[in-house]
Amino acid sequence: MRHNGQEGKMVGIGRRALIAGAGGMALLAPWMEGHAQQQELLINTYGGAWEKFWRETLVPGFEKASGIKTTIDIGLGRTWIANLRAAGPAKPPYTAVMMNEVWAAQVRPEGFFEPWPMDKVPNLKHVAPKAHNEDYSSVFAMVSPIGIAYRSDMVKKKPTTWKDIWDNPEFKGKFGSYDIGNSAGVMFLMLTGRLYGSGPFDWDTGFRQMEKLKPFPQVTLSGGLNQFLTTGEIAVAPLDIAEVIRLKARGAPIDFVVPQEGIFQFDQALSICKNGTQKEAAYKWLDYLLSVPVQEKMAEEFYITPTNVNAKIPAKLKEAGLLGPDELDKTIVWDWVRYTAERDAVVDRWNRTIK
Repeated sequence: MRHNGQEGKMVGIGRRALIAGAGGMALLAPWMEGHAQQQELLINTYGGAWEKFWRETLVPGFEKASGIKTTIDIGLGRTWIANLRAAGPAKPPYTAVMMNEVWAAQVRPEGFFEPWPMDKVPNLKHVAPKAHNEDYSSVFAMVSPIGIAYRSDMVKKKPTTWKDIWDNPEFKGKFGSYDIGNSAGVMFLMLTGRLYGSGPFDWDTGFRQMEKLKPFPQVTLSGGLNQFLTTGEIAVAPLDIAEVIRLKARGAPIDFVVPQEGIFQFDQALSICKNGTQKEAAYKWLDYLLSVPVQEKMAEEFYITPTNVNAKIPAKLKEAGLLGPDELDKTIVWDWVRYTAERDAVVDRWNRTIK
C-alpha cells in the first residue's frame, strides 16, 4: 500500500463511492466509542490496493466506532489539488485531505490549510517529530522509507553510505533510479546536491554528479526497479523498504541498508482545510488514522512504517527489515514548497541532460 509520487489516470470527485457502515473492524478504534454522531464526511484515497483497504478494513471500523457516515473520493494528488483550486480556499470540497506532500506543497501557500488542534486530535502528540511540519499543518499518517537496495550476490562490499553508489566500483554501470516524474527521483537528485554540494537546491552539483552515473535505467514506478534488480540488470538503486521486503519474500537475493547520511521516504500528508464544513468529524477521522491499532494494522498489511511512536512493528516484519517509528529520526526533510517554485526548470534540465 504505497502511492509513490507518480500518478496516472486522473479521477475526480465524480467517482465517489458511498461506503456502508458494515461491522467488523470496530476493535481498531476503541478510543472512539461513545461518539455516535450522524454526520457524513468526505475522505479521499487512491484506487487499487488503497481503495480496497479503505473499503474493507479502514472505513468500516471508523463508521462503526464513530457513527459517522463516510463518502470516499477515489483519485490522485493532481486531481485533489485541482478540486481544491476550483472551489477556492473559502469553500473547499474536503475538510481533511490526504496526498503526497510534494502535491500538498503546491497549494499549501495558497491559504487552504491550517494547523491541527492538539486537543481535538489527541494522537497527534504521539506522532514522530520527523512526521509533521513545524506548525502541524502537515502530518504524515504513513511513510515508506527509502534507502539503498542492492543485490547481495553481486557485490562483495555492502554499501553503508549513499556515496558508495558513486565510489564502489562494483556498482559501476549497475545503477538504476526513478525518473524525475516520481518524487523519489526528485529526492535522490536533491540528496545528491546535499551530499556533494552546498545543499539540496544546488542543482548544478546535483546534475553534475548524476551525469557521472549515466547511462542508467530510469523508471516511473517501483515495479520497474524491482524487475531490474531481480534480473540482475542493476545491482543497486534507491528503493523503498516495502518493495525490498516483498522481493526478499519471493526469494530474490536483495538487501536494504539505511545509509549513514539518512533516508528519505514516500509519504502521505494529511491536511485540514481551514474552511472545511465537517471539522469535528474530520478530527475524529484523523485521530483514527493515527491511533495505534490502525497504525499497526497498516504496517502489518502494507509494510509501512507507523508514525505514532507507540505503535509496534510485528516481529516477523522487524526481522525482514521494516523500520519502526523510532527510526524516523533518520529521515531527511525536504522543502517541497521551494521545490515547487523551481520544479519546471529542474524537470526540463533533467529531460535534456539525464533522461
